[in-house]
Amino acid sequence: MTENLALRDVFGNYLKENAEKYKNLVVLDADLSSSTKTSKFAEKCPNRFFNMGISEQNMMGTALGFAISGKMPVVSGFTIFTTGRAWEFARMACHDKLNVKIITTHGGIVGEDGSTHNALEDLSLMSSLPNLTILIPCDEVELLSMLYYSFDYNGPIYMRLPRGAFPRIHEPNYKFSVKDIDVLKEGTDYCLIGTGYGSVLANENAIEIEKELGVSLKVINLSCIKPINEQILLSNIEHMKGIVLIEEHNIYSGVGNIVSRIISKNHPKPMRFIGIEDKFVQSGKRNEILESYGLNKENIINKLHEIIKSNK
Repeated sequence: MTENLALRDVFGNYLKENAEKYKNLVVLDADLSSSTKTSKFAEKCPNRFFNMGISEQNMMGTALGFAISGKMPVVSGFTIFTTGRAWEFARMACHDKLNVKIITTHGGIVGEDGSTHNALEDLSLMSSLPNLTILIPCDEVELLSMLYYSFDYNGPIYMRLPRGAFPRIHEPNYKFSVKDIDVLKEGTDYCLIGTGYGSVLANENAIEIEKELGVSLKVINLSCIKPINEQILLSNIEHMKGIVLIEEHNIYSGVGNIVSRIISKNHPKPMRFIGIEDKFVQSGKRNEILESYGLNKENIINKLHEIIKSNK
């Protein structure tokens, strides 16, 4: 079996391989093309690639001009800097429904690049913007399908990619759809809802947790957090006894807030949340950081125990 590619490599390959398909495609990067892998597009189409330097605001503003002129700009950089520094310009892209694709890498916990490079606030920032579609792939198969969808869609897209690779979950023929909810595993008692790495963690550990707790678990990969097909989501969780939501993000105002609002209006039930609990995260080896901040199987079990106890 071939080793899984880092999702940023899948992104870079897609740009290069589809450069001729999308004649109006231009790519803008904040002096990080070797890291974001947009360098692959730059090598093939140097006249359609623009290194804007360490200037995310200028990069996003230039993208607005390209979009108004009929081009399809892809804006790429590290997640925390692209969304944080250039948020007002992203807001204008959404306000005017411009065809801008904001595809960032190094989302979530990035590892040893430094504490300031961890991106644990971007979903809070971006989900507040109307007219924006927000996508978070959990493996390379889903990412590739998302990219085809995004580039054929006329409107603003925000896609968050990690620094590294995720294990392959989906079959090669999987087709992403914003109109559907991706159920990775059926179950009847409790539901694990993940996004990005949270989906990987839930999917990898669900069967072992079932055996340990004697319960049946449904696993949902919530890869489109805006818009969410509320009707299908609710039909999947209606009969669940409780939900654990797992995200590689600050849980103070993350995906859990969005989902719990939907559920509380329709089918209130016990919910618990796993992510970063409103703090800045240290720099270090990614696996060790994930473990130390509770993004692990043991914490899923702990949260399920809390729900089971609350239902008695």
